Amino acid sequence: MNLNAMQAIIQQARAYLSTGGEAARMELRAALQDVPPADFDEIIAALKPVRPPRPATGWQISRAFLSPGLAGRYPDQPLTVYVPPDYDPARAYGLLLMLHGGGRGGGDGGRHFYEHQNLNDLLEGSGRIVCCPSAPPHPRSWARWHLPEAEPYLADVITELESFYNIDPDNVILGGTSMGGMGANHMAHRLADRFASVFSSSSHWDLAYWPALMGTTIWISQGINDAVMFRRRHGTDIEFARAAKLRLDQVGVANFYREHSGGHPLLDARPALYEWLKWSRDQRRNPYYPRVVAVTPRGLTPWSDWRRHKTPSVAAQNHTDFHDLAEAPHARWVTIDEVGDETIMFDMLTMSDCRDAVEDDWNNIAFTVRRKHVPGGAVDAYIRDDGVIEVTPKNVRRFTLWLHPRMGIDPADVRIMVWGRERFRGRLQPSLPVLLDSYRRRRDWGLLYPARISIGDETGEWVTRDQIKVSV
Repeated sequence: MNLNAMQAIIQQARAYLSTGGEAARMELRAALQDVPPADFDEIIAALKPVRPPRPATGWQISRAFLSPGLAGRYPDQPLTVYVPPDYDPARAYGLLLMLHGGGRGGGDGGRHFYEHQNLNDLLEGSGRIVCCPSAPPHPRSWARWHLPEAEPYLADVITELESFYNIDPDNVILGGTSMGGMGANHMAHRLADRFASVFSSSSHWDLAYWPALMGTTIWISQGINDAVMFRRRHGTDIEFARAAKLRLDQVGVANFYREHSGGHPLLDARPALYEWLKWSRDQRRNPYYPRVVAVTPRGLTPWSDWRRHKTPSVAAQNHTDFHDLAEAPHARWVTIDEVGDETIMFDMLTMSDCRDAVEDDWNNIAFTVRRKHVPGGAVDAYIRDDGVIEVTPKNVRRFTLWLHPRMGIDPADVRIMVWGRERFRGRLQPSLPVLLDSYRRRRDWGLLYPARISIGDETGEWVTRDQIKVSV
């Protein structure tokens, strides 16, 4: 392709990504459809942000969003950023996002966007660009990193930093403590395909679908003295971490677990944080991980009444009207396009009553992992050693697989089995519009797939007989 033709294609591809309407994209799709795969890498490289040659380095406290399209956004959610003083724009760097804790009153509306000064030496020694973002403010929620707006905010944080620094999209890790540790658990469920690893300290969880974390290594650190009788309640008791570790092991998600003899502060978990940062130097996200469990909706609730609803009649029912779980259809190379009208089973951790001034309550407190029906769907997809893709949908009527030759499949003979029956066999057909559509799902330059195949349950064969029908 000559230079003028390539520049025209790049302009059209940029317009394709920026347009908000499907009709406009349809017009551009025809012009982009016949671009040869040999040119894809050059086009993608041209679409990425043009970074300044000498961006700021060192610590940048309370830094505003400055990139085109984001400048002036999030005035109440600034960033604290550390960039190694010897930053080399020719080298791709790993990125660490570190989520702060909460509990400062007023629901938890304070910014407190940076609170890890006593860990600066570990953060600086990680070899990464480090960013401590600010959770969305909210007058009622004590779990601000669980709020629906936290997820697009973190995506914008990554976009902002990519506009100034050379960041490896497959080398982004997420950590958090206290409210930030809870947020790390939440984001691990929502964005397991975004992070190479997730570190959660001094946290808890309420609802979980642990297989959704498949392909991302989870680190958990918790103090056995996090809850102290008459002094600190059980909201982040060690039993939350132990239950998470048990379930991660049972479903086969890779994890490391580190109990320590301290209490709630992240400072008590310094050895575990150091170990995680050292371990993660050699880790990379695998966009083609051979097993994907896509689930929608998923995540933890953003509301502080996570254990029990204030209305007993509501608390006694086994449904999710107070959890406000958001849809999350994308996971690596799987998208859930349509969910059925039944339920799937989540884990739910409950805690017995514990009055602050009653010693017997503290001594006899019980934590129980229960099963909970949640309206939603799941797709379990894996690539066999022979390259065949096996898919098991659960309460899903249609899904899409995003494909890449590097996935271990035969591009000349792609085979897809659904519930043990072959539903597709044919050649992989690379397409630039499909590649761009795969970027649009996550705004992630590392999750790019040039082909896709959508499969639906036209004959009603995927009925799930062991779940609950949701009344409309």
